[in-house]
Formats: sequence, C-alpha cells, structure tokens
Amino acid sequence: MSKIISIVMSFVLLLSSQFPGLTSFLDSVSTVLTGAPYFSLSSSDSFLNDIKDSSIVKLDSNTGYVHDILLVFLKDDVSLLQRHTIFKSVNGFCIGYLKPANLFVLKASFNGVNEMTSLCKTLMQNVGVVYASGSFAFKNKDAYTPNDPFDGLNTGTDRWDESNPGGGTWWLEAIDARNAWGYSSYFNHMNIGIIDSGFDTNHPDLSGKFVFPNALLASENIPTAHGTHVAGIIAAKGDNGTGICGICQNSTLTCVDWEPEQGQYWIADLRIIFGVGYTIADGAKVVNLSIGSSNSIDKGQPAYPALWMNTEGALVSAYTAILISKGYDFVIVQAAGNGDSQGNAVDSFNNGSFCCITEQNALSGIMGVPAKAVLDRIIIAGAAQNSGYDRFIQTSFSNVGSGVSICAPGSWVYSCSLANNNYYQYMSGTSMAAPIVTAVASLVWAVNPKLTGPQVKAIVCNEANTRYNVPPTNDKYWPDAPFQSYRMVNAQLAVEAAIKTAYSVGTVSGKAINSHGNGFECEIKAVCGDKEFNFSCGSDGTFSFLLPPGDAVINFINSDASYTVVNTSVQADKTVDLGQIVLH
Repeated sequence: MSKIISIVMSFVLLLSSQFPGLTSFLDSVSTVLTGAPYFSLSSSDSFLNDIKDSSIVKLDSNTGYVHDILLVFLKDDVSLLQRHTIFKSVNGFCIGYLKPANLFVLKASFNGVNEMTSLCKTLMQNVGVVYASGSFAFKNKDAYTPNDPFDGLNTGTDRWDESNPGGGTWWLEAIDARNAWGYSSYFNHMNIGIIDSGFDTNHPDLSGKFVFPNALLASENIPTAHGTHVAGIIAAKGDNGTGICGICQNSTLTCVDWEPEQGQYWIADLRIIFGVGYTIADGAKVVNLSIGSSNSIDKGQPAYPALWMNTEGALVSAYTAILISKGYDFVIVQAAGNGDSQGNAVDSFNNGSFCCITEQNALSGIMGVPAKAVLDRIIIAGAAQNSGYDRFIQTSFSNVGSGVSICAPGSWVYSCSLANNNYYQYMSGTSMAAPIVTAVASLVWAVNPKLTGPQVKAIVCNEANTRYNVPPTNDKYWPDAPFQSYRMVNAQLAVEAAIKTAYSVGTVSGKAINSHGNGFECEIKAVCGDKEFNFSCGSDGTFSFLLPPGDAVINFINSDASYTVVNTSVQADKTVDLGQIVLH
C-alpha cells in the first residue's frame, strides 16, 4: 500500500510543477500530515514563546531538557511521504522549522530522558535523517561581575598610550586597535551577528547599525545594558565626538534577542540554535555569543552531568557541521564563561553551547564534515585584566582549560549602555572579551573576504599575531582546574597578517625619541601612492607598520601639531628601519 501511495505522491509532485494550484494543495496536505508545508517551508519559531520554566524537566538543579520536544535534521531531498513516515515513527508533529539547517522541531510525547534517547535512535534509523536529539536547557543566571568600583575617569580626556594601557580606553590600547584602524583603506564592510539580550537601537553611538533577520525578531527586541554594551564594543561609531569607538566600525550588526521573558530562569538551547541560524543565513560571517551556563554551578560542584554536556556537544557540533555542509562559512566566538556561582574559574567546557564541543564528543563525518572543520570555526574567549606597566593577567573569574582559544580584555571595559546609565558604563566579564575577539576576527575578514572561517581563526589565534602572554591569576579556588597561560588577541598584528594574504607590502619600523633620547609618543601619517595610513606609537616610541611598495612620505606629528617628515622607499617583503626619529 505504501508503494502505491508513494507512486501517487510522486505523480502528484510531478504534476505540481505544471499546475501551480497543486503546490498550494500539497502544502495544505503536508501541513495536515506533518505540521509544516512541503514547498513553501520557511523558518518559524513561534513555539519558542511557549517554552516556559514549567516545560523543563530537570536532570539536576542546573540542567535539563524541554518536555515533549525532539529535534530532527533532515536531508534536503526527503520526500513528503518520507517526512510523514519519519515523524510518524515517533508520533511527532512539526511545531517549528529552521531553514538554514533543515531542522524540524517536533512535538512528541515521551516519559524521561531514556525514552527521549530511544525516540532519537528511532528517528535516526530513517534514511532521510541526518541527526536527531532532545532539546536541552540550562539555568539562566546573570553573569558574575567582580565588585570593582567605577574608576571615575572622564574617558573623553583619557590619554591613549599603547605602551602602557590605562583608563577607559585601556582595552583598545591593549590590543593595538588604533594601529589596526590605520589600515582602514583595506577594510570591506562586514556583517556581524550578535545573539544576546536586547539592544538599544536608538543609542547615539549605535543608531543605524542594527538589523534583525525578520520583523518578528525586531518586535521581540527588548533593550538591555548587556546586549548594548556588547554591540558597542564591536561597532560603536567612531569620530562622532561622543562616547567610544567600536573596534569594527564599518559594519552592520545582525542581532537576535535570545533572552526569554522577564522572570524566566531556564534557557532552552533552541533559542541560541535558532539565533545563530538566523544571523548566518542573513549573511553574518562572525557571530558573537556572550552567553553561557557555568555561573549556575554551585560552589563545590565542579561540573555539569556528563550526559548533558556530551549530548549538548554532540548536538551543537552536528548543527554546525550541517551549516558548513550547506555552504555557510562563518566563525563563532563564545565567551569562556565567568566561573561558578561564586565567580571562581572552572573548565570552560562547563559553559555550554559551543564551549561544549570537544574532539571527543564532536560528531565526526556528519554530512561529510569532519570534527576538525567544526572546531576550526569556533573561538572561545577568556578575559584578561590590566596589571599596569604593560602587563596583564587572567581575571579570577575567567574560565580556563584547553577549550579556551585566546584572551581579550574583560575587566573594566567601558562601552555603550542604556539611557538610565547615561548611555555608557563599565562592565566586566568574558562577555566583554568575546566581542573584542569577534571584532578583531571581523577586521581580519574585512581585509580579505576570500579567507575561510578556519583561516580567520588561525590568524586571530596564531601566537605570532599576538603581543602579550596572559598568565592565570594566583587566586585559584579550584586548584585542580586546568589553568594555563593564553595569548592576548592583537588587532594590529592580526590585520597585518590578513593584509599579507591579499596584498604586496613592506614593513617600516623605528623609534621616535625626544632630544634626550627617550621614547616619544606621536601620531604617524603615511602617504604611499593613492593610499593614506594613520598610525601611532606609545610612550616607548617604537613603531612598526606595513605600507604598499613605492615611495612614501611619512609625517611624525607631535601633540602640538609640529612634525617631522621622512621620505623613504618601500619594497615588497622587505623591512625599512628608519632608526631613531628625533622629535621636539
């Protein structure tokens, strides 16, 4: 009988290409049979608003899964009859769909995690299924922020000094942001994704920067200080006489407010999965996730249940592999997490989502995508604090372990906020470190759009493209946690490495000094051919930058606007050492 139905359905599908009216009819039939149309499939997530705290079945006090929901990724060529058979095998009915990954969210009744696992195995026995899983959840808790006092500095009068970062701009100085901006003539426009709590779209430093994947997501955006702060770090407008400068200013922010309604304590990973899918499908190349679950770990409980963590890692790795197999190229940057419930560093593996993916639990070979291709598109960012005198250490709350890829400033970071905070404020956390790394990765891709996601990660995280080593703090509540040193991300060196992949350039170096032979801080303006570059050197006077081959005119400008001019010739792959440039 099923063969007869299959032949009839195949004939009807063939006729539908000739008679458009049949397409609507089949969509209606498909919706009745499976819960979703066959031809006019589009992403739908209204079911997310129905997931309440009461929907979560606890595995322990901090982890759980969503009651009666299964996730099934189907191959693109699955027929209507196959889809019906697959869903029927678990008595499931489609309640949501994510187009980029061909992910169907099923309502299916089951009792307990063992039965849920059994139904997933049943689904995966069907030829058209790529992967099936339950929908997991974690306890939502505000990120731990150290009780650091506001430092009272007027950021409008901060003195920039890359040789000794300090004040409200220290986080930009520590990564050599100004010298990265000096190459702006090489930058293409970037689309950057942010999955976070809501964003203030009317902020004076961010207005016009935001887009949302659809009108519904735009209407669900509820501005918060956290999401706005993260957006400001990445893309706040520069040279507008107010506030701050974001790192990747020539950009559009494709945003999703993932936070549930006020008062809800549990977060379904589906919110994050859908958010990532929406932003990548909308063209985002680098996606920031300043989120995580390690804050819910009680003092004295070093890890989540292995069942939850390993299954979560498998699900997210399978999802990532499927996106890659469909031709999407991207980099995911997630915060390493801010320790346990008391702010004590633990293994970043405990932070959930993309932090969970390891070589051991990543599903290798999904859609022909090896596990390495998944891991090569994920950057986990730890947080550093300023120790003064050009030295940095990891913050005591920054999670650790082999999963952490790199460090970035994450303490006393000054960025955008809501009107009731006078639009700007200091925040601390790996939530601040992640967008710094996201913005640097975006600058790298902006220089050379032909780079792949793994190449972008390799450039950003390559030790040769960093300047500082960041050791762990001595304040170690968990002595057995996998503490180690990480490198500090560097915008200038990463951008220069990207430039070398696409352009012929040479290096100019030297030291600006005063009449006493001491290092001298100054601005540097270089003109080479039809391109203009702007750099700076800190109080130690050392400088190094790239220029295209040819004759160059380089102006070293004092704070009083007096200047010294140097003419030189730049050759490809060669270094011109200008020696000591005396300024008065």
